[in-house]
Amino acid sequence: MATRRWGLIILGLVIFVVIVGAGVIGTFAYLMYRQVNVQTVSPATGEEEFTKVRARFAGQTPYIELSADDRGIPKVHRELEKPQRTRLTSMHVLVWKGSDRKLIQFALPFWLMRLTSRGNIRIGSSHQDVSVELKVTAEDIERYGPGLLIDQKAPRGEQVLVWVE
Repeated sequence: MATRRWGLIILGLVIFVVIVGAGVIGTFAYLMYRQVNVQTVSPATGEEEFTKVRARFAGQTPYIELSADDRGIPKVHRELEKPQRTRLTSMHVLVWKGSDRKLIQFALPFWLMRLTSRGNIRIGSSHQDVSVELKVTAEDIERYGPGLLIDQKAPRGEQVLVWVE
């Protein structure tokens, strides 16, 4: 009789954990969905948005350059890191896909960057048979501090801006 009671208690706990887990995952997915803003805009409007954001970082070298030399090997400007880490709150991404006339904006809480892959952020690039993978951690970005992480313009007109605050 006591064994049966423990079995029911354990079954009840498992069901409770599954329901709570599904609720947490659903809530997280909804919050992430609400953070993404995709708009179909004219090329002039897309360029205007990028110009406005770039003006905030005028004269600033991006922490990561995806095509820093002729071979397209990405470069991390570690010389821009400071000895002390700065507490960052969010990472913002702005993408222009000219072929689709899509302007995509989203912001992620920076704590999520610390959680993913134990803080490792991997950036890969392949160009003319050269394949390189950079390893940048959330801690590295915190030592860089608030500012422009990536400013990339592709030859076909796609653009990506990533910055942290």
